[in-house]
Amino acid sequence: MTIHWTEEADNTFAENISYLRNEWTEKVVEDFIEKTEAALILIEKNPLLFPAVNNKKVFRKCLVVKQVSLYYKIKKDRIDLISFWNNYQDPKKLKLK
Repeated sequence: MTIHWTEEADNTFAENISYLRNEWTEKVVEDFIEKTEAALILIEKNPLLFPAVNNKKVFRKCLVVKQVSLYYKIKKDRIDLISFWNNYQDPKKLKLK
């Protein structure tokens, strides 16, 4: 299956990178990017690997690093990346659509 980055995924990934660049080191940024790439390879090979987060089992959650989870949706012909979610945020604010 192919992976499709939604606009929200693009934006939240960029926000996480920006935060890391401003608050941490370039090494931390590189580690986050590498862990994201590794997670994407796993998702592409086996989309059902990570746990479902709703009753319909459409959305799944992959822990990229302990502070950031990647939410994605499995469709017939592709995997949509939904959001790179900072786990310290209020989970009630997460809108999966």
